Amino acid sequence: MRATDTIGEMVGDPVATIRPTATLHEAAEILAADDVGLLVVVDPAGVRGVISERDIVLAVADGYDLQQERVRDSASTDVLKIEESATVREAAVAMTEAGIRHLAVARNGVVTGVVSIRDVVAALLEDVPAGSS
Repeated sequence: MRATDTIGEMVGDPVATIRPTATLHEAAEILAADDVGLLVVVDPAGVRGVISERDIVLAVADGYDLQQERVRDSASTDVLKIEESATVREAAVAMTEAGIRHLAVARNGVVTGVVSIRDVVAALLEDVPAGSS
């Protein structure tokens, strides 16, 4: 991957999802089992938001009972998406400007995947000659 490749080329695995009615404990279990940092919150009507590992940590810090608290109460409902046709560089800019570490990838507005800042940085580093700093 390189900075000028499309972000859609980076998305491969199915999107990790969770129901809005699931508990934060269930969300934490899925994050750990799937080794991902973000879950897309979905119900039969579609995408309702996203919940990240950071959201779980904040809930713990705020004293929430992870066995009782529902995903819908801690999820971010303002989902920032980028189209699959955008470049890796464009995704990096979007993530930096929004101050986020995960970005939903969409095809015609429908979420098809998620990329992390780790994925984006790895692709950007492909353009850096060895030994450069």
